[in-house]
Amino acid sequence: MNMTSLHRRLEALERDLSPSEPILLLMPDGRTETLRGDVADLLSRAIGGDRTPEMELISQSVSSIEPGGGKMIELARALLNGPVETPKSSQA
Repeated sequence: MNMTSLHRRLEALERDLSPSEPILLLMPDGRTETLRGDVADLLSRAIGGDRTPEMELISQSVSSIEPGGGKMIELARALLNGPVETPKSSQA
């Protein structure tokens, strides 16, 4: 396989993996918010406790429509809205 063919294949793979469809967030008041970005990246940021405006939109949403019909944003919402762990105090 020559380098030109390899380069074209890599470009095609990047296009296939790039998010082209928006993520639609359905909000409690009935409006729809649109996010662009990689769903896996948003989930990763939720796991890390990121609290950017995008993450706040996800946490406030009631449902979502994701590219490919996945449910990763639903998981991100659950992580963002889950119980907050507090450090246990040592009892002496």
